[in-house]
Amino acid sequence: MVAMDPDEGFLPWYVSWSGVFVGALSALALLLVFGLTAITIGAHQIGQRFASWHEFRLITLVFSVFGSFLSFVLGGWAAARVTGTRRAETAMLHGVIAWLVTIPSLLFFAGLGAGGYLGVWYGGLAAPPSWAPQATPMVENAAAALAARNAALGALTALLLGLVGSVVGGWMGSGERMSLNYSKTPHRQHGRAWGETR
Repeated sequence: MVAMDPDEGFLPWYVSWSGVFVGALSALALLLVFGLTAITIGAHQIGQRFASWHEFRLITLVFSVFGSFLSFVLGGWAAARVTGTRRAETAMLHGVIAWLVTIPSLLFFAGLGAGGYLGVWYGGLAAPPSWAPQATPMVENAAAALAARNAALGALTALLLGLVGSVVGGWMGSGERMSLNYSKTPHRQHGRAWGETR
């Protein structure tokens, strides 16, 4: 155990794992709802790999972007609310940890071949399993390489949008004002802690 001088200003951050897991599960659930809704209305097609971005329709892009972002906004918000923190920094930390917890689940589902149910972009996290039949066989190696590159780019974009969404959701869940020029003073005269908005 390391003894710290109280004047150093370093304090450990409390992490509520129940809040993190509730946030991660709620993000996965809403991601599945968005993915299945997009499949139902024809915005997503299971097993389709895009050889060029010209094949990517606008409604598919809208469902992919908003589905990824809003799912993790919900995950960050749920993590912050279950944790009960009122500081934006701690709430955003819980949202990001919930996002980190969902990544192995997304990789697991993509490895099983079920990544397409979560959205077109998440299908690019893994190659199709060898036991699953290919929807459209790739004849040319160049087209297959281009499709794999576009799928990886889409998966990276979806993951980064999810990260931003989890930060925004955690911030919303804290209850603090959402303003970038909002400055907090460490200890005000009314006795509230930093960032409390009671």
